[in-house]
Amino acid sequence: MATLDDLQKEKNIILSNISDYAHKRETDSVLLESEKLEKIEFLIKRHEQIVLELEELRGNNSKSVVPTNSAKRKSLGKNTMQSSSTLALARELGKKQREVFLSKLEGEGIHLQLIKGSTIYRTQSGKRVGIASATERQPRRWFLGLPVGGFDHAVLLCQREKGDLVEVLLPENFFIEYGSSMSQSKGQVKFNIVQRNSEFLVLVPRTDGINATPFANDHSFLS
Repeated sequence: MATLDDLQKEKNIILSNISDYAHKRETDSVLLESEKLEKIEFLIKRHEQIVLELEELRGNNSKSVVPTNSAKRKSLGKNTMQSSSTLALARELGKKQREVFLSKLEGEGIHLQLIKGSTIYRTQSGKRVGIASATERQPRRWFLGLPVGGFDHAVLLCQREKGDLVEVLLPENFFIEYGSSMSQSKGQVKFNIVQRNSEFLVLVPRTDGINATPFANDHSFLS
């Protein structure tokens, strides 16, 4: 059985491969390694869950019915560690998704320059692009956010549970029409994306959902 160290070593190898392939602009290889990364991260999380469940099982052998304050603190600490680990993995996966997307653009002769944090870029024409990513935590549904006032165009990278990545492209024209109606929370514009049949809809308050496809059919607006 693979240990956590074995899984982490394999993850490091995959991350190194992704970096090398992205530098060489070998998009297909980057996508393949990204799928491996997702699988290895799932195994790491599952390994951690097995360890936690085993510890809980051993703890249930205790005759004490009411958990002590120490046990409560230990349980809270585990939950905090799990939450932090999940957040870190989500950020790392988002980083790799953006790298794959940027590598794809480079292959089309489109270069974006990172200007703020890890999600805001600038096009050669001077427009700001926010690139957000999310996994499919609910079937055919994704939740994403970008800083209020921090972008002109938005690229929403929505990863399906089975692994493939969907690009929801929202140019400035979308926000001219619907930006004032978008939900905001904690300094971020919130995007609620739903797939209905073959359409990807942005759920804008007081609408039945806006089909994103007519706004951008290709990457040319990112030039």
